[in-house]
Amino acid sequence: MCEDAIRSICRSCHGGCGVLLRRDDADERVWVQGDPSNPNNHGFLCAKGRAASALARHPDRLTRPLRRIGPRGEGFFEEIEWDQALSIVTERIRDDVATAGPRSVVLAQGTDRNYQEWVFRFANSLGTPNVMGPADICFYPRVMAGILTMGGFTFVDYEGKPEVVLLWGSNKPMTNSDGVIGIRLLDAIAGGTQLVVVDPVETSVARRARVHLQLRPGTDAALGLGLIHQVFELGLIDADFIANHTTDAELLREHTRGWTLDRTADVCGLEAEDIFEAVRLYGGAASAGIEMGTGAQQSRDSFSSARLLVMLSGLCGNIDVPGGDVLWDPPGIVGRRTMPGSQLLPGGAEKDRLVGSHQILGMSGWAHSSTVFEAILSGKPYTPRSLLVFGSNLLVSYANSMQVERALRKVGFVMVADMFLTPTAYYADVVLPVPSWVERDQIVEHANYVAARNAVLSPMGESRSDEEIITELAMRLGLKGFWESPSQSLDARLAPVGRNWMRLQRDQYWANSLRYCKYETEGFPTHDGRFHFAPSILKKWGFPSLPEFSDPGSFNPSAPLILTSRHSPFYFNSEFRNVEALRDKQPYPIVEVSRQVAADRGLASGEWAVIERNGEVAFFKVRVSDRIRSDTVCASASWWYPEMGTPESWQLSNINALTDDCWSSPEMGSANLRGCRCDVRTLTPSERERIRAAFEATPPNVGDDDRRARIRTRRRVVPP
Repeated sequence: MCEDAIRSICRSCHGGCGVLLRRDDADERVWVQGDPSNPNNHGFLCAKGRAASALARHPDRLTRPLRRIGPRGEGFFEEIEWDQALSIVTERIRDDVATAGPRSVVLAQGTDRNYQEWVFRFANSLGTPNVMGPADICFYPRVMAGILTMGGFTFVDYEGKPEVVLLWGSNKPMTNSDGVIGIRLLDAIAGGTQLVVVDPVETSVARRARVHLQLRPGTDAALGLGLIHQVFELGLIDADFIANHTTDAELLREHTRGWTLDRTADVCGLEAEDIFEAVRLYGGAASAGIEMGTGAQQSRDSFSSARLLVMLSGLCGNIDVPGGDVLWDPPGIVGRRTMPGSQLLPGGAEKDRLVGSHQILGMSGWAHSSTVFEAILSGKPYTPRSLLVFGSNLLVSYANSMQVERALRKVGFVMVADMFLTPTAYYADVVLPVPSWVERDQIVEHANYVAARNAVLSPMGESRSDEEIITELAMRLGLKGFWESPSQSLDARLAPVGRNWMRLQRDQYWANSLRYCKYETEGFPTHDGRFHFAPSILKKWGFPSLPEFSDPGSFNPSAPLILTSRHSPFYFNSEFRNVEALRDKQPYPIVEVSRQVAADRGLASGEWAVIERNGEVAFFKVRVSDRIRSDTVCASASWWYPEMGTPESWQLSNINALTDDCWSSPEMGSANLRGCRCDVRTLTPSERERIRAAFEATPPNVGDDDRRARIRTRRRVVPP
């Protein structure tokens, strides 16, 4: 028998959809459906959200703390008690701080699960400036572009009914990223919103666009420069906004003057007529919003591309207006801006942040992952001694996976907090089990509301939340700025708005107010209240004050194709490959190629192929398609095989085994994951044998009992 529905917020991806949860007490499973009353998803729920119950009670969940008893990377562990596990971690941190200072302790996390602020708070209180995550290849090029230009980050105002949406490097109806659910875009299109899509692949949403600019991967900044030049040329600028609220617009006009339609079309591999139509449509709209995804953030020009789109919105008068790109007021709770406790970090400690020359990333508070790994391996500028990993599968999530593996093998101590024994957890000295999102109470903060994520199942086994782990470590280390328990923090964080956790649970969400055109009376939240096309701080730090395009160079006959990647709608980054209902929908990683590429190389749909770059290889199933450019291949990202033992589980089909960080964003350190050169070919006999041996001649059907037995066997956990 099921209980009455409990309203909550999904966290199977970044979207944060409202859900209705019903618990079945008989077997402690939970029934999940979309919440029609939620203002973000209106009852929609994707396959990942619907699989929450299978994830929460997955037979391979970690249920007790583990301690490594064999060589690093081979996955031999024994179960230990929580007190012993936390004591090991605490003593290691204490020893490292005493020996090499707080900066020698590095924290790592995956994509935000609403405990990100806790990770930063712990780091700041400890005194280490080093928290690394996927910031530079995910959200933060956009965030920092907005902050340096106008003091904040914008979201498309769908409530204001935009006349046009420019969707750039994002398949939003499938990915539902950053709290902006794809269903809202589809509803807008159904209501008459016109769509311009920039994407090298003809996605399902691109087929609904008035204009689809199928650009050459890695040329986003060139297209941005060309669009801005045309906006000036055609007089589509908002002269009043520019005159009264901006600086350096004329510098931008001169800077883009050489980016004619023909030059832009040639560099980007587009038709000049299509670029012109996109400019006419966007620039001529009464209101327009820009949705930018990771497609343009995972390249050398990530920061430049993001800045250009912020500038385009400003030039056309679409900032903070109905149906445009709006700046939301913070909700007033102890949330994303204040919970990290930046004031807890000792003065001057930020100078030791491991960012290399990528100072804009450092300004955001993040360390740079590749710089951290290089420091572990080289000892320069100093040696990180401990790595505390919260919910991140580092081996498949970062460029140059073999460098990541060497760093994991060499660093003095690794702690991993995760639901499963991932390839990264194989390298840990201590592994701590954590619960799924249906087993947690959390405050969820989106631009348009604050909501309650309500635990409906008890944590599986002895698992503890990341917040509990961080709090316990903080208490043992005597750190300041923490509550006695995460549950106690819920009331404290809501106190500034005069409410408490019980009230939020009852109400489910509190809507945030939206005020338009705040700059007219308050100015922008910059030092002079203006929107800056050429922020002076960039020149001060040695970066160009205006965005530039980085030309990748001439054609390379040994690597004639351009590599890009995408995420499946059934997985979130590296998650859920072990969930039967999702794995059945896409059992293998895919490389999408054009008919011309397939014909030239003898490739066929459903067959294995090799992507090759700089002597490294990765294996994918072929999908021959009419949706992709003939000079481009598009591969599944973040793939690993839970059914295999290490190292094949993460090496066989890992696109990041092919990527590197040699040509990264100067400002943000973003690796050139989308736009590097490669080739694709058929398998050699030895490669075919390698794949056969890896799968042990058993196809990856997650429901297969023998395969599940192999997963559990390879965990190799020795009972106490």
